[in-house]
Amino acid sequence: MTENTRKPRTFRSSQDRRAEIIEAAFHCLQEVGYARLTARKIAEHSHISLGHITYHFKDMNEVLVETYRYASRILLDATFQDLSRSSKTPIEQLKAFLGTGFSPAFLKRDYLRVRIDLWSAALSHEEIALTERELYERYRASLIEILEKVRAERRGRAADVTLLADTIMATLDGLWLDWERRHDDGAMRNGLDGCIRLVNAV
Repeated sequence: MTENTRKPRTFRSSQDRRAEIIEAAFHCLQEVGYARLTARKIAEHSHISLGHITYHFKDMNEVLVETYRYASRILLDATFQDLSRSSKTPIEQLKAFLGTGFSPAFLKRDYLRVRIDLWSAALSHEEIALTERELYERYRASLIEILEKVRAERRGRAADVTLLADTIMATLDGLWLDWERRHDDGAMRNGLDGCIRLVNAV
């Protein structure tokens, strides 16, 4: 290739490069898991040098924190999209909210592996734990907002909203783990139906 025909170099912003590394880390977690994840594997997966990772992130903990945000944002974005398409009645919105996380895209083994691996990482990495709690609270706040609509429509008690939110959040975490263990569609549907029945009963 001559000087005149050489392709111009493509320059990427720091934000674009970070996003590229985070996405590569997410796919590496799906393939090899948290215990075997290294900066070298991420570099190989994204076809970039190790230097790019060390330049854009202070350490692997920061990469994992941002990867957790990325994985959770995929679920949150899908949840809000499903909410916007659902019926406007509060109980139908609740069904859409609960159901999104158990749609085929989020029950794939590779996605669940990332979530469970990052839950495990949060046990020993404070930064990841803080991020996990932050995202949990955001998801819970969205759930409470919908439950408040149900309560207002049915003239329920404010205290019941907190009870239901805590119970439903614990149930959802359990259902993800149970699905990873047994892959039982019936048990998963029963768990989600149980959440709706509890709301209707209370």
